[in-house]
Parts: sequence; C-alpha cells; structure tokens
Amino acid sequence: MQPAIGIHHKPLSMKLGFIGTGSIASAVIEGVCTAGIEELSVYVSPRNEAQSKYLADKYACVTRMESNQAVVDQADIIFIAVRPLVAEAVVRELQFRRDHTVVSFVPFLKLAALIDAIAPAQVACRAIPLPSVAVHQCPIPILRPTPAITQLFGHIGQPLEVHDEQQLVALWTLTGLITPFYDMLFTLSNWTIAKGVPGSTANAYIANMYQALSYMAQQASPIDFRELSRHAATPKGMNEQAGKEIRESGAHQEYAKAADRLLERFK
Repeated sequence: MQPAIGIHHKPLSMKLGFIGTGSIASAVIEGVCTAGIEELSVYVSPRNEAQSKYLADKYACVTRMESNQAVVDQADIIFIAVRPLVAEAVVRELQFRRDHTVVSFVPFLKLAALIDAIAPAQVACRAIPLPSVAVHQCPIPILRPTPAITQLFGHIGQPLEVHDEQQLVALWTLTGLITPFYDMLFTLSNWTIAKGVPGSTANAYIANMYQALSYMAQQASPIDFRELSRHAATPKGMNEQAGKEIRESGAHQEYAKAADRLLERFK
C-alpha cells in the first residue's frame, strides 16, 4: 500500500453527485469546493435538508436536487454516503449509467454487493475519508481506485491505494479509535490544568505537541513507530520511565483489544 504523492494536475471538468449529506459527505464536499478544481459541479441529495441547503447556499457549484435519482442523472461520479443499514437498498433503487463511477463511503457495504447493485455501471471503489478532509488533511485509503478518483482525492487529502478488501476493513476499524484518542488528550488536559496551567494554554500545547509528533513520524522513511519510541526514550529519562510504566500496565493492548471487537462488526 503506497500513498499517491504529487497529484496536483487540475481536472478540466468534474460532475460529482452525493447520495447522503451527513458529516463525512459534507466534509468531502467542503474539501472539493475549496480545492480550486476547475469546472466543478456538485449535486447533492435532498435528505438532511438543513445541511444540503447550507452547502448549496455556501458554494455556487453545489446544487440541491429533488431526489437521489436526479443526482445520479446529472453526475458522472457518484458518492454513496448513507447509513449502513439502508445503503444497499438505497443504491438498488437508483438507475445508473454504464459510464458512471461509484464510490462508497459506507463501512459495511462490501464491494461485491456494491457492484451488483449499481449495474449496468461497472466501475466501483470504496474509500475512507475522515472529517479532516474538509481542510485537505486526511489519509484516504481507496480500494480499486481509478486514476480520476486518485487524482480527485489528491486535491483534498493523501490517497492510499489498498489492494484488497481485508486491508481496507482493517484500516476502517482504526477509525473507531478516534474517540479514545481524544479521550487521552482530554485526560492529559485535565491533569495539566489541575497543575495550574490555564486551559487555553494546556489545550494548545497538547494539540500542537501531538500534531508535531505525528508530523515527525510522517517524515520518517520508512515510518517505524517502534524506532521512534526507542529514539525518544533517553536512558533514565522521563520518556523511558513513562513508556515502561504504561507498557507494563497493559494499557496499550486495550487499543488492540478494542480494535479486535470493532473488526467483528464488519463480519
């Protein structure tokens, strides 16, 4: 799995359609509408009335359609972003063209079921954008990307080609650990504030410190988290002490155990 790097050529024309305008679809729409793509048209479904109207009012290139089928009729690339329990039924109600490309953001809708549901369209892929795609800072794993989809996602994030559905599901599972990550930062924030640091200072420092550490990891070649941990653990230093204490408590393994339980939901 390799990141697609250096994708900067602007597509001449894109007609994008979104079935569903929840938080992820809205973030992708915000991302593409602020990416400087030329001749961009975005068609959104009417469900989630407040959000679809907000996007249409905010961006001149966004049009709120009267139905899901109207979105499909106008667009060339269709993004599916509805609730997992109804996703396949919603897709099967739609009439696709053979030349459509369909991209699913739905966690539990397998590629084989998606391809069957969109016939006669034949080009389908699955992708995992995060809310940060709205500000063009987002790794985007993609299963079976076309060059056009890779290019599009290169404008709004960092596309990563995934070679099989099992890999995609493993990565999708990690998105369930966002809340525990913020919970950890919240715990550290409370501790710091309790020691007399103003909340605004504590939160700014914690957010920026962890961003800086992630950036250091991104710049490593290859990325080796274990080596980064060893490098930070100066003998008899604070990182060595805290690293040893937390590892021996088994706290880190709780993340892997939680991930195992989340993975079961994909089955």
